[in-house]
Amino acid sequence: MLAKLAHSRWILEFIFVLLYRWLIAYRDAFAFRSSHYFISFLSEASTMISGFGNETDSIWSFAVTSPLSIEAPRSLVEVVIYWNRPMHYWFKTYVFRSTRPLGSVAAVLSTYIVSILMHGLNFQLAAVLFSLGVYTYVEFTLRHKLAQVFDACIEAHPCRQRCSHRHKAKQLSTKLANVGFGVLTMFHLSYLGVMFDMSSTLQEKGYSYSHTLSKWSNLHFASLWVVLGTYIFYLLI
Repeated sequence: MLAKLAHSRWILEFIFVLLYRWLIAYRDAFAFRSSHYFISFLSEASTMISGFGNETDSIWSFAVTSPLSIEAPRSLVEVVIYWNRPMHYWFKTYVFRSTRPLGSVAAVLSTYIVSILMHGLNFQLAAVLFSLGVYTYVEFTLRHKLAQVFDACIEAHPCRQRCSHRHKAKQLSTKLANVGFGVLTMFHLSYLGVMFDMSSTLQEKGYSYSHTLSKWSNLHFASLWVVLGTYIFYLLI
């Protein structure tokens, strides 16, 4: 009896510690994203003051980021799009489409390799960007196949209003599936953003590869295992 109680207590302590680690990871990742939103909105304001992009009759149409689409995401693919919309447009137009004839995998990897080079070959950013390239490819292919199997609007991108899927976006089962993928995206964002510790003294000097690996190791590389399992599931269906 005492052994069972001790075992149960150990399990509860393990769950509590694990949950605490992920809450800290989400906090650190959210702090980093918030700083990005601030800089993005500041750049929007600077652009608006200078009059750039205001040739039409609309009040303002030059958006850099969309926090709601990132904090309550549909997919990692959309997070990448709305993180920096002008940069995404540039990469899609001049890198992705140029390398698309080589295949989807080559086009995605080429896009993220160019992004890594533009960010200065920093290991921390390179690890995140390369992971995003792999994650988004796995997510896109899996959800595309699931959308075909279940004939539902559960792809990484929202379907158009007149799509051919039997189960539309407003159906409860479809909504639950998309919410589930959204929660999984938040899980990945917490994992990928945990290394950007805004309170760390290393921020001024630059993060080393050991800092990055230690942060991910503290979370048992859980996100990588989930993506690997996701890809294996994609191959099996």
